[in-house]
Amino acid sequence: MKNVKSVIISLVIFLVTPVCVRAGTYTAGIFPHISFAHFVVADEKGFYKEEGVEVDTLQYEYMSDWILAMENNKMNFSATWTSTHMDMYLKGLNAVQMGLVCFNKEGHDRLVVKKGMTPEKLKGKPVAICADYFGIHYIVYDYLRSHNVRFSEVRVVEMNEESAYENFIKGRVQAIVVVGDYISMAVKNGNGVVVPWSEAIVNACMGAFVNFRKKTSIPEADLKKVMCAWLKSLRWYNDPSNDKELRAILTRRFRNNLVLADIADDEHYRATRKRQQYFNDKDLLYYNTHFIRDVYEKILKARKDIGYPGDVAYNYEDMVNTGIMLEVLKEMK
Repeated sequence: MKNVKSVIISLVIFLVTPVCVRAGTYTAGIFPHISFAHFVVADEKGFYKEEGVEVDTLQYEYMSDWILAMENNKMNFSATWTSTHMDMYLKGLNAVQMGLVCFNKEGHDRLVVKKGMTPEKLKGKPVAICADYFGIHYIVYDYLRSHNVRFSEVRVVEMNEESAYENFIKGRVQAIVVVGDYISMAVKNGNGVVVPWSEAIVNACMGAFVNFRKKTSIPEADLKKVMCAWLKSLRWYNDPSNDKELRAILTRRFRNNLVLADIADDEHYRATRKRQQYFNDKDLLYYNTHFIRDVYEKILKARKDIGYPGDVAYNYEDMVNTGIMLEVLKEMK
């Protein structure tokens, strides 16, 4: 009877204890796009192993699934836009920005409108977006404010990229925000025009490393190891001699969704890589010391203009900590 009781007690303890990854192992969440190349490279080239840390890469096939996973603390690390990071933090998620790493020069998501469409004509009409969060809202907001149209004057509807494209082609929506080859297809097949990114959007869509702090924080020693692996990946990515291997790695890892990744053929791969501009060591130092705070303050103003309810108090020092990156950069020279 004692043995039976012991088994029952052990089973109860197992059932009520959260399932965790193995000790010393962390997770990085991505979706199929070149903006996550540094995570894939760190994995494929063994940079995590070199630094003595284990990081499992979790791949989500759609951006909306990736966003949902971040919001539900399903990963330790990811790469997000500055605007996305602010959105998560101000909604109460423990997300610490660890350093800006790249410019997305009109990459990622783009707003496509029907020819002849203007912000005034969109009043009261639906705008299809691929994920319902601030980073995407900001792209729509920036387009509307050019004609003094408020964000609240359009109807934002969330759809995945394929559904948004199909509704655009059929004329059910006059404006969509999509990613990957869906952009060029909407132009070619849907009488669409791509709205250029302003400097404000480029800054709001700068790529950054993010650490999702959970109940047990990650030891600083491990954070430094992970950061070393990432910075090695950036250097490897920026080396032109690695381009052929990089493309092979990304094609293999994103093989089920090359259209979304926008690397389905040579033309798209070249254009996508050109838009994704990772920083060298000098740029990393500049953008993570003299530049970063101003970007966040400008994004905060846009968020207030849109009128988000229920934001937590804005605390820059709590949500941004580039100290580990700067320290590792000095040590890696």
